[in-house]
Amino acid sequence: MDTESQIFDNRPTDGKCGDGFCDVILLKTTAYALLYRARRAGKQFLVKTTKDNDEQQLRMLRREYELSISCDHHHIVHVYTFEESAFSRPAIVMEYIEGRTLDDYLGENPPMSERCRVLGELLAAVGYLHRRGVIHNDIKPENILITRADDTLKLIDFGLADSDAHYALRALGCTPRYASPELLLQDSQIDARSDIYSIGILMEQIVGRRYRSISKRCRRHNRDGRYENIAALERAIKHRYRPLKVLLAVAVLAFVALPSLLLAHYKLSEQRAVDERELLCDTIERDVERIYQSVADSISRAVYYEFANNHLRSFYEELAAYQSENIATIEDNELSTLALNVYVRTLNKCHAALTEQTALLPYLRDEEMSPDKRLFYDALLESRQPYRPYGEE
Repeated sequence: MDTESQIFDNRPTDGKCGDGFCDVILLKTTAYALLYRARRAGKQFLVKTTKDNDEQQLRMLRREYELSISCDHHHIVHVYTFEESAFSRPAIVMEYIEGRTLDDYLGENPPMSERCRVLGELLAAVGYLHRRGVIHNDIKPENILITRADDTLKLIDFGLADSDAHYALRALGCTPRYASPELLLQDSQIDARSDIYSIGILMEQIVGRRYRSISKRCRRHNRDGRYENIAALERAIKHRYRPLKVLLAVAVLAFVALPSLLLAHYKLSEQRAVDERELLCDTIERDVERIYQSVADSISRAVYYEFANNHLRSFYEELAAYQSENIATIEDNELSTLALNVYVRTLNKCHAALTEQTALLPYLRDEEMSPDKRLFYDALLESRQPYRPYGEE
């Protein structure tokens, strides 16, 4: 089935302007939607409208908007607004991504380090959705874009996503090759493990046999045998070499004299502890800063403190989830204390940066702001819509 993910197929421009948009180009026609690239106020957007404007398509489009508008993540396509009339039809206006699909990116034969990074970004995006109760239901290469500017992953196409499994089963579509058995059988208990099945299929395409045992567990027919959530999958990838290290230690014991073995074991344990501490500190610092970066750009576009506070709230909710899943679960007291100290130190640095950034917001309830402009921004806050500049339709 056609999906919105093949958005970079060149199509002839229809040359029309209207509804504030110019330079309109039809990029893709799917079974349910039309996808346009259009320019407004000097910026390019992706505009998704219904194809036939029937009741089912309108419901799917509205549902997609309701789910995606609450998502603000660096690796998920950003949705700006829902407009009742764009090209004479209801439409979702979203970020236009200059990139290529995952298949095209892998066809460029990137190094393994970059493949692993892309996989990590995919897990971060899907984990973010799952923490908000949203199942994507259609994770596949065509719905994963890699930007041309910096090879950053962007997850797109929420047409089949939902926080209600029953709704997802009523929607038509999904790609059988990547769909979980329960999704194909229209099981009423679709959960995060369905997306994990799709990720297991993709893992072998992205990193080959590198994580073969992990991807096989993701793809088990019985969902109870899969990883229960993205955090468990990430932990499995992180600790994948532990069994190999144990086997190596046993081999050394068999062939080396006991005194030498005891000395080597002591030094190895000491070095391993140092390495694990350094790795843990680096990982926590990098993860917190990644979460910070995902919200910093949104805060920079805010007009009121309230807009910034909405983004800050999301920032601290994601940090709380990270602390609960990755730090509070550490059993070693010394290691747990070290991890918490690094987490708090990095959090304080990011908090200071965000506070300083918030203090430089352009209007901040300026008394000289016109009543119409103030009313416009207050209406955005009240209706929980994302920020957009005053004067745009």
